[in-house]
Amino acid sequence: MIKVKAKDLMEALYNKLISAGVSEEQASIIRDVLIYADIRGIHSHGVIRAEHYIERIKSGGINLDSKFNIEIKKPSFALMDADGGFGHTAAHYAMKWALETVEKQGIALIGIKNNSHAGALGYYNKMAIDKNKVSLIMLNTDPCVIPFGGKRAFFGTNPISYGFPAKKDFILGDMATSEVSLGRIFTARENNETVPMNWGVDENGNPSSNPYEIKYVVPFGGVKGYLIMTMVEAFTGLLIGQAYCNNLVKMYSDMDKKRNLSAFILVIDPAVYNDLDTYLNTVQSFIDDIRKEEALKENETISIPGERKEACYIDYLKNGIPLSEHVYNYIFDK
Repeated sequence: MIKVKAKDLMEALYNKLISAGVSEEQASIIRDVLIYADIRGIHSHGVIRAEHYIERIKSGGINLDSKFNIEIKKPSFALMDADGGFGHTAAHYAMKWALETVEKQGIALIGIKNNSHAGALGYYNKMAIDKNKVSLIMLNTDPCVIPFGGKRAFFGTNPISYGFPAKKDFILGDMATSEVSLGRIFTARENNETVPMNWGVDENGNPSSNPYEIKYVVPFGGVKGYLIMTMVEAFTGLLIGQAYCNNLVKMYSDMDKKRNLSAFILVIDPAVYNDLDTYLNTVQSFIDDIRKEEALKENETISIPGERKEACYIDYLKNGIPLSEHVYNYIFDK
């Protein structure tokens, strides 16, 4: 692994995107979302994805001229047509609309249709946290997960994320509803790792620890994860986009086609229910009380959702972000 300063990686990635024809404004947003992931140790959603995005641009599968039009349905409800553009830009603009609307209405819900891969959803929750707002985000993805009891992929990894600000800290949970994201399998391949047997299955539905043999991943937590995965699909593909599961354009084939993913973004002003200080202090008290609970191992504390990623952020900001040699050479044109 090669360690790179965040500032240098941001500059190199921005230049790489600009050279691929991405506008300066969009390149800045995409860069920030990918670096957000890498600097927090979410390497499956970081700059490792840049090569795919650029190949998709070359093949015609990403629309660099999308206008990301937002149609207001009701004062607190909107629908964006991403028109096959970058998902990072679409989600960023959608969250900006939601944050402006929630100040007036107390609640804002925006759906995105005809969207593309949007990176780590926690980035957009953090936008809301920084404005002292609560948020919930769901996104559907193309099939790579077998349904509970199944043999072949039908669902996507269907991530869900949430954010809650507090007086001093915050809560930020961001997860795929599969045991792992497919990107984590790609990272294991990149790093020549073996993986746990419960992460995925081969083309015959048999569990494997070899990431090169894994064709599909599985729902987390068995049938309960399958239920949540189905919920995410219902709030996105069924409610917003009218395109779901096996009807979605695939990420790693169909490179010439615009993707038709859907997103659900809900933002709430907690001051609707209590004054803001009361709310922030209550969440902070909740966080502090969890940390006071006795951990299983000595000299450890129970972590809050998002806390370990922020610790990683502090470490990587100081000591550099680790990249595989392949990713480093691609981003820095070595």
